[in-house]
Amino acid sequence: MEIQEIIQQLDFSNLGWQIATPVIFSVADIITGFIQAVINNDVQSKKMRQGLLHKILIIIILLLSFVASLTFNLNIISKFVCVYIILMETISIFENLKKAGLDFTDL
Repeated sequence: MEIQEIIQQLDFSNLGWQIATPVIFSVADIITGFIQAVINNDVQSKKMRQGLLHKILIIIILLLSFVASLTFNLNIISKFVCVYIILMETISIFENLKKAGLDFTDL
């Protein structure tokens, strides 16, 4: 299956899902990051603050992409940003899982 077919099947046509999906992946990244920190006895408030601020910046970029899409009537802008955030958060989730002892690279 090609990447274009996958994106079409995800059907980001619904605005609510287009906003919610990257946010859900960001929340999953926060949760997996915290769990791996607990497993590794490495919970640090400074890292948590920086991580949460990073996620807030991502959400701001997400919202700005929708403003740009509506302003210029180019829905591709917000779709691209959403897909990029989802891919970025997915990679981060897999990194957290690896640090927690679940390595998927051998599959």
